[in-house]
Amino acid sequence: MDKKAGMRASMQELFAQMDEALFMEMVENVPFEMRDGVVDKEGWIKWKPLPSQITEEEVRELEQTYHFELPPLLRSFLMSYHYVTLQFDNESIPGVYWSDCTFVEFPRLPVGQGLKAFYDLINQWSPLLSAGYIPFAIAEDDQGPVCLNAGSRHKDGDYPIVWFYHEDLQHLDEDELRIRRNLLPHVQGLFPSSVEMFNVMFKQIRH
Repeated sequence: MDKKAGMRASMQELFAQMDEALFMEMVENVPFEMRDGVVDKEGWIKWKPLPSQITEEEVRELEQTYHFELPPLLRSFLMSYHYVTLQFDNESIPGVYWSDCTFVEFPRLPVGQGLKAFYDLINQWSPLLSAGYIPFAIAEDDQGPVCLNAGSRHKDGDYPIVWFYHEDLQHLDEDELRIRRNLLPHVQGLFPSSVEMFNVMFKQIRH
């Protein structure tokens, strides 16, 4: 099984085991094709994941726009399924977390919006690219960007994954954020690679 097929199978299993509450979202945030059921009295509706329509060309365009290369598993993730919201508990073993981040949240990836939310996240933290950090997710409760550490890329094309607590960066202006040495005191390690990140994400379906 190739990486893309393996990722799609793992995502399918993950969705099958997710708590139903994680599929509830305000109706205006759920494309018609992803709605699953009726709107409740508070305006919430269940959403359903759909096989991704994101193409290799769209992923390449993202990479070319910002002059980076994503690790293979993250590329496969982007082309696996559409979802409305998606996060995972950052537990290496039950009750023990990597760093101080208890969960990681991916940008939205609903049908019909392409990779817009990923572009928005990268643009929000674009100075970090110059310092060798590629934002691709968010640490718990919007506490800061989760990044690929491009300055320490592995030979297999993967990267260590780190995050920054947003308040630690508030004293730096945009130009200062572009300089790697200014960020090094604030780097918090999350995972040694995207492979390990997805191992943690899929741990509950690999018993």
